[in-house]
Amino acid sequence: MLIWIFTFLDIFVLFTLLVTHFHWLVSPMLILLSFIYLIAKGIIFFGELLSMLDLVIAIYFVLFVFGISFDLLFYFGVVFLIYKILMGFMS
Repeated sequence: MLIWIFTFLDIFVLFTLLVTHFHWLVSPMLILLSFIYLIAKGIIFFGELLSMLDLVIAIYFVLFVFGISFDLLFYFGVVFLIYKILMGFMS
C-alpha cells in the first residue's frame, strides 16, 4: 500500500516538474509541496541511490523558485520519475 502512495505522489511530482519547466503553470504551492515530499522521502530513505536522486530533483525545484532551469536536469528528472512510476505500478 505504501508503494502505491509513493507512486501517486511521484506522479504529482512529475506533473509539477512538467508544468513548471514549460511555464504552463508556475505555482509556488505545487513547487513547495513537491520539494517537501522529495526532501522527506530522501531523508527517510537516505543511503539508497533512488532517494539520493530524489534529493537532486528537490534541489532542482529550489532552482525553479529562482527562475533557473536546466534542460539536462529536467530530462533526467522526467526519465527518473517515469522509471519510478513504472516500477511502482509493476510491484
